[in-house]
Amino acid sequence: MSVEKPDGRLRAAHLLRIHSYLDIAVISMWTNSPRVDIMLGMVEASLRGHSPGSADDALLETVRPLVREARAYLADGDFLPAMSRMRVAHDTLALYLIQHTDG
Repeated sequence: MSVEKPDGRLRAAHLLRIHSYLDIAVISMWTNSPRVDIMLGMVEASLRGHSPGSADDALLETVRPLVREARAYLADGDFLPAMSRMRVAHDTLALYLIQHTDG
């Protein structure tokens, strides 16, 4: 029995959704939104589980701890280390998307 590779469009859509949540969370952090913890929770929730076909799980395993650390730093009032981790997570995901785009 062969395992089919997941559709590239499905993988891209999944990663773009996470990227969008990261965008919103970063903006929420910069604007000191009262809902920033909710937005960070949405990012963490979107990173749970496996990617379609587990094709991008290594990326998710790289980004998860960065977001978790950012949320913890922000809860302790340490904005700069929190934002640094969010920017690394955001950029890592963006660069991965660019690198793995078919075309």
